[in-house]
Amino acid sequence: MERHPSLSAVAAAHPPEHRAWSHLDDVDPTSAAARQVALLDAFTDGTCSAPDFAHGWWEARRASRANGERVQGALGALFDRVFMILEDYSVDPDLAEPGDLDDAGLQTAVRAAWDAYRNSGTDQSQQ
Repeated sequence: MERHPSLSAVAAAHPPEHRAWSHLDDVDPTSAAARQVALLDAFTDGTCSAPDFAHGWWEARRASRANGERVQGALGALFDRVFMILEDYSVDPDLAEPGDLDDAGLQTAVRAAWDAYRNSGTDQSQQ
């Protein structure tokens, strides 16, 4: 920095457009990704219904993408797993296909993915 003292000011004036996280404790609490984490907590502890979880997840996922947020590593794998689980769930039971998850099945599958992630020891920053 001594050779280019103005570099810090230039860098501060042009922050990255994309934000990326690998660990839960690094996720910006105001981000859409944080909303997805909150939905995981609420759904798996029973304070959020399956339809509300599904709608909230899709909304937060779209917002996360629109905001340039990225999740990677084990956290990204968890989010991808939940995405795939939701592919096998229909919010409207009348539109469900054979083999689709019902509300209880969705909660069981999401809880298993969330528990596996939390028990893997990968949810903390390597600071």
